[in-house]
Amino acid sequence: MGDNIIYGSDSYGTFFDDASSETSLLNERYNRVMGKMSGSVVINVKRPIYQLDDLNEAYANGDADVVVTTKRKKVAKLKWSDAKSVVPAIDWLFTNYKWSEDFFKDFVAGFTVAVLNIPQGMAYAMLGNVEPTVGLYMAILPVIVYSLLGTSKHVSMGSFSVVCLMSGKVVNTYANGNFNLHHDGHAEPTTTTTAIYSPIEVATAVTLMVGLIQILMYVFRLGVVCTILSETLVSGFTAGAGVHVVTSQMKELLGIQIGRHSGMFQVVLTFSEIVNHICNVNLATVLVSCTTISLLLSYNLYLKAIINKRSIIPIPIELITIVIGTTMFQFTTFSKDYNIKLIGEIDRGLPDFKPPPVNLLMNVISESVIIAIVAYSVTMSMALLFSEKLKYSIDTNQELLAQGIGNVFGSFFSCLPFSASLSRSATQYSVGGKTQMASIVSAGLLVAVVLWIGHLFQPLPRCVLASITIVALKDILLQVRDVVHVWRTSKTDAIIWITTYATVVLVEIDVGLLAGVVVSLFFVFSRGIGTGVSVLGRIPDTDLYVDAKRYQRAIEVPGVRIVHYSGSLNVTNRHVFKEKVYKVLARYDGELAPITISINNGKETVVKTRCVIFDLSGMHYVDTSGLSVFAQVVDKLNAAGLTVHVAALSGTIYECLQSPGFGSLHFFPSVHDAVEYCKAQDNSCCS
Repeated sequence: MGDNIIYGSDSYGTFFDDASSETSLLNERYNRVMGKMSGSVVINVKRPIYQLDDLNEAYANGDADVVVTTKRKKVAKLKWSDAKSVVPAIDWLFTNYKWSEDFFKDFVAGFTVAVLNIPQGMAYAMLGNVEPTVGLYMAILPVIVYSLLGTSKHVSMGSFSVVCLMSGKVVNTYANGNFNLHHDGHAEPTTTTTAIYSPIEVATAVTLMVGLIQILMYVFRLGVVCTILSETLVSGFTAGAGVHVVTSQMKELLGIQIGRHSGMFQVVLTFSEIVNHICNVNLATVLVSCTTISLLLSYNLYLKAIINKRSIIPIPIELITIVIGTTMFQFTTFSKDYNIKLIGEIDRGLPDFKPPPVNLLMNVISESVIIAIVAYSVTMSMALLFSEKLKYSIDTNQELLAQGIGNVFGSFFSCLPFSASLSRSATQYSVGGKTQMASIVSAGLLVAVVLWIGHLFQPLPRCVLASITIVALKDILLQVRDVVHVWRTSKTDAIIWITTYATVVLVEIDVGLLAGVVVSLFFVFSRGIGTGVSVLGRIPDTDLYVDAKRYQRAIEVPGVRIVHYSGSLNVTNRHVFKEKVYKVLARYDGELAPITISINNGKETVVKTRCVIFDLSGMHYVDTSGLSVFAQVVDKLNAAGLTVHVAALSGTIYECLQSPGFGSLHFFPSVHDAVEYCKAQDNSCCS
């Protein structure tokens, strides 16, 4: 057992009370327990009783020159440190990168991620209602920008199903002359003069706006926004969004033509229409879809773990599936005979430089805000996961800058908004990737794919890509099972999860996210209103003051009531604070009741309270309304003939209480100083 510390003092502060009738029994038990502990150390603390003003005067001044000197030194180093903070690659790539040790591991990880990017990028681009090659473009230029500016070493950036789906809904709304662009920036359906925008033009406009929003968030240091989206909320949101992804791919899996639905109950309406058109299902397409899904699921569930134990590089089953599908339909007439829809023409080469349509930016701003926050939050959830596991730091604001600039550059080269991929990031880490060099390698390999290989996938059926998307979402869809565990752990978190999930599925993705945030903030707000007020008692022969209800052998100091308060004191909870304080002071009929003290012989003695000490060690914030109510409480107690002291408050709270309304208060650095001061002022309290 560790050393046990027992406090003692001289005449300035009596830590060891005489063995009085109130404490003798407890002292006997206490000493018996202490006697069992070997190696006890007795420390005698000898100091005067401090008031906070005296302590500040004695010890707060004297280091001013040091502070000024430190600040001047920091200013002298701003230029180089700022360069490395804005472009972290200057540090890790050109200074600390271990080429002999890390490059091979990064190359293997980059090659593996590049292989995964081919099927996932093409499949997720379809969710965005753009050409499949756009998903490959997203894994090149934006990823290189992020690799140079980002602070995470392991996230794999590029296409992500939820972000692509949200972008695709905007593309579907504004593309191909579906709206009239007014001078006030609003888009309305029209049958007359329309502004014609292609899907890729709308997509790049969204990407540019998302990038600008993220850069603006960086300027205002809003990286903390990721803390609003808790893991529970993100889990419910992504699980609900996964249902939308599956719904959007049903027409490709079944080979039917159905209308697009938006707004409330769109998932329900889509499946209802599928049921109505069930007779028009293309059985050949269904056969290909079922075969692809069965192949992928069988591998992932039964073979993947076995093969990964024996292979350094994971088997790219998705790419193998694409190659088999492309080969089969390239050299047969199966697709023509059974009317199976193929990917179609794929442009060869890198995308041309083309600015997004500026006139469209203000029309997509509301959707872009949601996409920007979702993309950032998903990326941060993965980045923080790896950083905590591998013990390195993440700059949340720098991540905003990296993603923002990456999206701005990507918008000029036919890209959708990019984000971290859960599956690719996990793969990049599991195969041994060390730094973002893996992403640079992956981007370089994908350039070769776009230039010379991408067009070979033209005969691939679209249902194969849809099947890959569905299987990739398996873990996200199964997050619905988490609600059982969440409910057992925290009813509040379960309500947030269910609200977010249900609203996303039944209403709309962005509305669901907003609903989850509102419910989360409601619970945070309601908890902030709640206050913690308790009465403290003293553990015999120590200077420890603890909750008297929790520690029943703790004894209240006769004539002194110590009130501990935890939480903020503001306009929302000021009245609750006052009621709880009066309650623990036993107020009734406008008067203060005496305090009943139990003694060891089973009898009771009544000692009227003379002094109230507020322990404000747990108060972290107070506003003007809170100060006003606290002043009212102090005045009321003073009017009842009680002396009021304040102890253990932080520097900021102490400064707030330095006003004429609190002139009668004495401030102490600890509760024990305040107690001993009360005893010194009223010797009858010590009897």
